[in-house]
Amino acid sequence: MFDNRSRLGKKKATHANFSKLASVTFFFICFSIAIPLAAVPERIEDVPNPLAASGKFVGDGAGVLGPAYIDLINDVCVRLKAATGSEIAVITVLDLGGTTVEDFAERLFKRFGIGEKGKDNGLLILFALTDRAVRIEVGYGLEPVITDAQSGRLLDDHAVPFLARDEFGRGLFAVAKAAAETVAAASGASLGLADPAAWPEQPKPVPSAESSNQAAVSATAKKEGKSASYVPALVLSGAVLGLTGLWIFSALGRFGRKRSKAERVKTATSGVGYLVLMWIAAPIAVIILLATGGAVLAPLLSGLSPVLATILWSKTRKGMKARAANYRLPCASCGSAMDLIPEQEDDAQLSVEEVAEERAGGMDYELWKCPQCGAGERFAVKLGKASDCPKCKRRTLVRSHTTLTAATTSHGGRERVTDACKNPKCDYVKTWERSTARIGSSSSSSSRSGFSSSSSSSRSSFGGGRSGGGGASRRF
Repeated sequence: MFDNRSRLGKKKATHANFSKLASVTFFFICFSIAIPLAAVPERIEDVPNPLAASGKFVGDGAGVLGPAYIDLINDVCVRLKAATGSEIAVITVLDLGGTTVEDFAERLFKRFGIGEKGKDNGLLILFALTDRAVRIEVGYGLEPVITDAQSGRLLDDHAVPFLARDEFGRGLFAVAKAAAETVAAASGASLGLADPAAWPEQPKPVPSAESSNQAAVSATAKKEGKSASYVPALVLSGAVLGLTGLWIFSALGRFGRKRSKAERVKTATSGVGYLVLMWIAAPIAVIILLATGGAVLAPLLSGLSPVLATILWSKTRKGMKARAANYRLPCASCGSAMDLIPEQEDDAQLSVEEVAEERAGGMDYELWKCPQCGAGERFAVKLGKASDCPKCKRRTLVRSHTTLTAATTSHGGRERVTDACKNPKCDYVKTWERSTARIGSSSSSSSRSGFSSSSSSSRSSFGGGRSGGGGASRRF
């Protein structure tokens, strides 16, 4: 009767744990699906770097400037760069892709690296046609010169009056000129800027080839909701969580079937190899998603799945450890909970070889005794700290290593390996020497450094400046 109740209780506990796991997994999958559906496409990565693309500080993705205004504004930026080293970039886009003008400008500033590295003396003027928004984003080094309040005044006095009348070229030229003169004055320089004798005709906002491509990409992304970009991430996340659920369910089943306390502890501490495999596979999947143009959140979703799987497995393992610590074996005769004989006392009931196996870490012997009927039960559990001795066949063989010649980055080393049996009734010892691999050089770090440098130069032709998020925005 006791055995049936015990099995039923274990089965219910296993199903309860699996139900909790399934609920958390279902919530995470729903959350993963909800993020991409709710997220608005961000097209910051579609904005080309004007210096890299055309050698100019002006990028007209919205097609509102035309060649004449591009040259006028670029001349302002070139003169400021020559006189002070500070960099101004003027960028127009069709829309902000659903994000705010502040977030778009800050991230675009960071992506381009406007301003000199270390001085952070860059300034971005961002214009969004469909959103009818304009922003001045100021680098760290120019924040004392162009404060947030002054950025707002520059927009109110020089940009908004023209932009509100759809005189986009004139408005962006005026605010770029005023900002450049402010920066130059703080450095004691003069740019010699003047308005043109005759203002060029304001082009109609007909997108250029560059902006037409941007518009097509944006329209397609909005129409499809970028769902396809998230499919690999969702498949990967679902696979990782599904496999983790099966692994945990299997571990709980094995845990419930084990009768010895040591086997239960062993089961509770397993699974490290599975987690390591996930953490190796996840970065590879993230790199593939980035290389194939996956959505911004796709790598995040892929990276979160092994994190959640690790948390779920850790909590499950913690619960199994707690249950193993309080475990008492049910007596096969009367059904009462048996007592585990302490290690200090069970040595007297073990042979010399068995005590040696325990001390070497090759075996764990459990002796249980029922306090009601006096029945006893014995378990032998293999451990991994020692192996089988080829002479006495006991799990008392322990391997040790002694370094003879240390390995360096230029050559390998030598070590002595000793296999010694810890069984007092066995004298088996075997010793030999072998070579060890040389220590890895720092080529990997140089490679990473070289990659970073190469990536940075191809990503941006600006100086590598940073923005602190200061500036001002206006609607027109």
